[in-house]
Amino acid sequence: MDAFRGEPLNVPKILMIINFFPPAGGGGVYRPLSFVKYLSRLSWNVTVVTPRPGEFWISDPGLEKEIPPGARVARTDSLSGLRFLRSIRGGPARGASRRSSGGFAALRRLGEFFLVPDTYVGWVPFAAREAERLCREERFDVVYSTSPPDSSHLAARRVVRAFGIPWVADFRDPWFNLRLREPSTPLHRALHERLERSVSRADLVLVTTEAHERMLGERYPGCRIERIPNGFDEEDFAREPGVRPPADPFTITHCGMLTLGRSTRPFLEGLAAFVRRVPAAARAMRVVFIGPRESANEEWVKRFDLGDCVRFEDNIPHRECVAREMRSHVLLLIKHDDERYRGLVPGKLFEYIGAKRPILAVAPEGEASRIVRDLRRGETPRIDRPEEIAAAIETMYRRYLDGTLESAYSVDDVPRYSRRAEAERLSELLGKLIGEQCGGKTSGT
Repeated sequence: MDAFRGEPLNVPKILMIINFFPPAGGGGVYRPLSFVKYLSRLSWNVTVVTPRPGEFWISDPGLEKEIPPGARVARTDSLSGLRFLRSIRGGPARGASRRSSGGFAALRRLGEFFLVPDTYVGWVPFAAREAERLCREERFDVVYSTSPPDSSHLAARRVVRAFGIPWVADFRDPWFNLRLREPSTPLHRALHERLERSVSRADLVLVTTEAHERMLGERYPGCRIERIPNGFDEEDFAREPGVRPPADPFTITHCGMLTLGRSTRPFLEGLAAFVRRVPAAARAMRVVFIGPRESANEEWVKRFDLGDCVRFEDNIPHRECVAREMRSHVLLLIKHDDERYRGLVPGKLFEYIGAKRPILAVAPEGEASRIVRDLRRGETPRIDRPEEIAAAIETMYRRYLDGTLESAYSVDDVPRYSRRAEAERLSELLGKLIGEQCGGKTSGT
């Protein structure tokens, strides 16, 4: 098979099991996609196993241009919850930007009860079967899986057990329906804990945050963990040279998903307090939320009477989103006001860092807020303090008016958060893992 594919025998081969992959869009796509892109440039032979289009509710076909020509993409069937809903509704597998908050909450509760570990578990047999077929045809040096959804790791686990290949399990977030959502019953908790434990036995576990690294290390002392934080792809911003915000209006932009937990309400409450204090600002500023959202977010705008300065836009291609970020005076980050999410750092924060714009981070105290402060990147009002949010908005608005907005904060390059550097680190870890396997180390799975 090596000779048939026409590559040198010493080129390392990686089999990547990725559920959220272009043409799917959204924050969960960018990290694995950038690993595929940069590992290919680092002389890895990359094969991706992923579902056919329609697995996720957000679509961004433009991201397919980022898949390197040399990467092989094997697309499979699936029986995910979303595909099932679309099949009974008779609708096409199209992306969306708005979904009912109440309807989605009810469907999620049903899915969490009947489908373990998540509503994408119906992809596991298809992914595993395709990965096993590929492994029978040629030798792979390492298997990589990434979550959410956590079920992707179950497909990888089946493959590495069958073929004895080193396994890297990449957690973009902690085990979702155990660490970020309360399990439906004690039985569900036991099942999730058992599955998380089995994945922790991968030859290498990757995490993105200090909190998750600490939690896994304490819970599974034998787990081999490395932290590669989320980051930004510098090539996204190099395509938009010289893009600057216009003189007016004062523009605050939020790009990304607004969910049941990541709500506009705390920010809008602070914004309403600021507008009451500085009425003229309502006509001189624009707050834009771009991307998919739960319907409840727009209801808060009406309740706080902010329709004159706040608007929502549907999902746009990622490339256009990057340009909009660079044309904004301030970039808004909103985090969940939930103890379980305190240790999470949204991937969007790093993209904002790449955009080199001041950041307004409305968040509970935690790693995300510390990054903004340590980099002197912006303001970090606590999410449960509307008066702090109002004061932070006013501070940034006054600096915009007197022309000192950018000089008041550091908007320098931060190379350590570039996707290229992170892929180089991953390549180094993968090479070390393969070397250990060749030296006789056996898989812990």
